[in-house]
Amino acid sequence: MEQKFCQSCGMLLTDDNKGTNDDGDFIVSGAQTPRISGMIMIKAENRAAVDAIIAQAPFNINGITDYRIVGLAPTMFCESTLYCLLR
Repeated sequence: MEQKFCQSCGMLLTDDNKGTNDDGDFIVSGAQTPRISGMIMIKAENRAAVDAIIAQAPFNINGITDYRIVGLAPTMFCESTLYCLLR
């Protein structure tokens, strides 16, 4: 089986840390362009819920990155499905 590595940090990607969203916590995630960092958008009830999700993130568990949490109050949407998802 071919091994895959994270393009930003070189970490070996396994079934435990490959970035799947089985729990449904992440709305979207990905690398910034240029690849200097990344972004995760999470829908959560409160900051404590966000902190609990991030505590389980593979890049956090493995000490690969630091997280900066920023709140968002969306007011404009390109389609109604996004409104339902983010509301």
